[in-house]
Amino acid sequence: MSVLLPLYTFPWPGVWEPLYWEANKNPELNFTVVINPCSGPCMDALPPQAYIDEIPKLALYPNIRTLGYVATNYTDKPLVNTTAEIHRWGDWPNLMNSSKFAVDGIFFDETPGLYHWQKHDYLKAAADEVKKDRNLGQKIVVHNPGTLPDYTWHYLDIADITVIFEDTFANFITAPRFNAIKDFPRLSNYSTDALSLMIHSMGNIPQELTEWTAEQTKELAGWNYATSVNELGEWWHSFPDIFDLWTTKYAES
Repeated sequence: MSVLLPLYTFPWPGVWEPLYWEANKNPELNFTVVINPCSGPCMDALPPQAYIDEIPKLALYPNIRTLGYVATNYTDKPLVNTTAEIHRWGDWPNLMNSSKFAVDGIFFDETPGLYHWQKHDYLKAAADEVKKDRNLGQKIVVHNPGTLPDYTWHYLDIADITVIFEDTFANFITAPRFNAIKDFPRLSNYSTDALSLMIHSMGNIPQELTEWTAEQTKELAGWNYATSVNELGEWWHSFPDIFDLWTTKYAES
């Protein structure tokens, strides 16, 4: 069980402090953090200096591990480019001359939801590259289609973790969607440990409802995050006001 946190916030001085605070406050709660300095690993240069200064701090916390961000453009990106980005992440410790820049796997964003055998082959090839890269720590593979797959025809066999919901809080609490998420592990024969929920646009809701969301996500999936940020495209680019409340309840549940 872990918080799966897309850490897309630029690390200006002090901006990542809420994460350090929660990791220190909740030592039994694991945080899996997605690093994304250049919409990927910065293929043609080193990452901005702010990232070079801040990323090593993540390694100081035993309950924080990092994943590198790679978008597949729904498998429209040439596989050779995706493979190059995977291994660029693996090269980070050498490029930065520090093991504190090592990541434990890859977060594949923009992966397809609907099944197609050619897309399956693409994602399998990409996952194989992660698994054979000796510099990628735990070699974790995360897919983010952001939607519920088919019960039978899917890509869950390739990934260690699949984000089956990335959407608004309003859509999360609709009865058909909530029940579909709840029933998915039984109908697909996959454990909740292989599933993730990323909920945004929670807005200004009562404390009790925020805490209920933390409890429910923990029951429904093993890797979760929620934010109150509503602005389109900015959901994962700042720490929300509810970060401490949601995380504290999530750790307690």
